[in-house]
Amino acid sequence: MPATTTTEKPLEKVSVGGDMPQDLTIAVATFLSAVQDPRNPAPGIDPALLSHLSASEVSIDDSYQSSATTLELETGGNVGIVTLDSGDVLLTADDGTGWSVVGTDFSSTQNVSPWFGASPGRVLVLGSDARPGSKPSVFRMDSIHILTSVAETGEGTILGYPRDSYVDTPYGEMRINALTTSARGPDALLKQFTDEWGIPLDGYILTAFSGFEKLIGRTIGRLLITLPMAIPTQAWWPGFSAGTQTLTPTRTLDYARTRKQVPGGDFTRSRNQGVVMLATLGMLQQGTINDAPMLIGELVKYTETNLPPSKLIQLAASALALDIAQIDNVVLPGSLGRGAGGTSVVFLDDGADAIVQDVVEDGVLNESGG
Repeated sequence: MPATTTTEKPLEKVSVGGDMPQDLTIAVATFLSAVQDPRNPAPGIDPALLSHLSASEVSIDDSYQSSATTLELETGGNVGIVTLDSGDVLLTADDGTGWSVVGTDFSSTQNVSPWFGASPGRVLVLGSDARPGSKPSVFRMDSIHILTSVAETGEGTILGYPRDSYVDTPYGEMRINALTTSARGPDALLKQFTDEWGIPLDGYILTAFSGFEKLIGRTIGRLLITLPMAIPTQAWWPGFSAGTQTLTPTRTLDYARTRKQVPGGDFTRSRNQGVVMLATLGMLQQGTINDAPMLIGELVKYTETNLPPSKLIQLAASALALDIAQIDNVVLPGSLGRGAGGTSVVFLDDGADAIVQDVVEDGVLNESGG
């Protein structure tokens, strides 16, 4: 009786053409081949991305023509957006070991939600009170927010911490905005969130007065914004009327800094900073995802961040995919008091922890109600 033999089906491969760098073309073809036929090797590709596409039963063609918008970042590495001739989009990045696909949006041809990294994304956004010429990272923070994003549903949250929140740290009790002083820098503040409080964050983005103005000017110019309340004239700049208006980068900074003579003081200022973020995001969304590399390029010029290129392109894509109407702007509640030495501080309410846990769990404010 003759022996029975089996012939394994040959590996399926996807070919990719178009005007792209050769190493990026190879990375895209490798990724698409791994999605089409899981037996293909998938070096450097997040297994969670492959699992997402497999569960969604994404259909991959045998060949594609593609184009790319890429940028080499001043801080190192590369980011890129690849558009296939199907209309589908791939996020790509080179963190220093070569190009890799780090996100996808196949929604143009298939009923598949986008995957722009682990969801929800959680980033600590900081604004230093350092004046021009000073090192922003070792000064106190005037603005402290956790930004969350859920790309697949378009939801997110801007969660503000009053800068004078009095907290227990490895360095003793202090206002939260002082954690970066004494040469500790933003890493100490990030560790307070991640190590001391167990809040999972992808990293931080930090800017200061001058960088903030330049970033606004370079990315959107004048900011179209609707102010929820009028603000009286301050010692150093004119006040603001309520309603829709257009602000220069300098006036945008003035608005984000103002707390004196404002009902709610620092609580309202933190909320107003969220208003600026939402207005900025709304204007950035007038562009397309192909603008993401340029926006990241400007971001790294005028900020400090520990996010690698792969996380930055995921963050940018997520931000552009959010629905402004589904982003909550929340400030943790608290009351004024006196800390060590009689300094003015904010004691966060007992319910603040519940709000934080609610938001960071799935990126959305729901059960705690804010």
